[in-house]
This record gives sequence, structure tokens and C-alpha cells, in this order.
Amino acid sequence: MKYLLALLICLYLAPASAQKLPQDAISTYFSEYVDNQDFTVVYISGKIFELVKDSNLDLEDLDEKEVEAVLRVVRDVQGIRVLHTDQNAMAHWKEAKKRIPTNKYELLFKVRTKDGDNVEAFIQDENAVVSELFLIFGAADNFGMFSFIGSIDLTKLSDLQRAIEGN
Repeated sequence: MKYLLALLICLYLAPASAQKLPQDAISTYFSEYVDNQDFTVVYISGKIFELVKDSNLDLEDLDEKEVEAVLRVVRDVQGIRVLHTDQNAMAHWKEAKKRIPTNKYELLFKVRTKDGDNVEAFIQDENAVVSELFLIFGAADNFGMFSFIGSIDLTKLSDLQRAIEGN
């Protein structure tokens, strides 16, 4: 009976602890290295896109249809994160490759050169809506990660292209 009670408590607490786990590939790394002076860190919150949407910016180079199309594309962006370092680059590359569950992503492309440079891009999407685009690169003197989190409806990208082309 006590084992059943323990199991029920674990099942009750599991969803709460699962919500605290990072949902994207770069979250763990970002939190570990955000204060490390060896890394260049960029974080763009989804809030900035809300502010742009709600502001009355005068974007001289874009007409009203183009601005509206851009805002429809970025409306559901939750964040952009970038980590980069030239310190111990290959060690960071190898660590990242071990820790990131790339089996949860679809590989878009992979490049490996004879000089040892590596680039891999992954995506999570469903029904032409991208939820994460993730890029990792590593070389002897360069390591970096880029993660775009949010929802971009790929059909809206074609609307954006038509608006920019003036059709």
C-alpha cells in the first residue's frame, strides 16, 4: 500500500516538475553560460515583438502592407537566444552534442568539413508551423548555438514575400 501511495505522489508531482524542464535545446546552455565572460550572449525576448507590434513605428523603407506582413510573421515569437565562444570551442561542441536530445528534432542539414568545422540545423514543426529552429556550430576556434522559439506559420512567410515584392 505504501508503494502505491508513493507511486501516486510521484505521478502527481511529475507534471509539475516536467514544466520546469527547458522546452528548447539551448535553454540549459543559456542558463549555464549567460554569466560566463568567455561567451557572447544574445537574448531577444518575445516581448520586444509585442512592443513593436503595439507601437506606431515609422518604418520609412516599408509600406503599410509590408509592415503588417512582418508583424503577422513575428507575432508569436517567444524568443531568440544566441551563445558564442572562441574558448575551448571543440570541447563545448562535444559537450553540446552529448547533452542535446537531437532525436526530438528533425535534421535540416549537416555540414562537416575536412578541417573539422561542423554545422547542424534542426527544426521542430507541425503542419507548416515552426516551433523551434536550432543551429549549432563548432570548429577548432569557434562554437555557437542559435535558437529561435515561437510559432511561425510558414504560409505567412509567403504572404510576407508577396508584400515585399509588391504583388
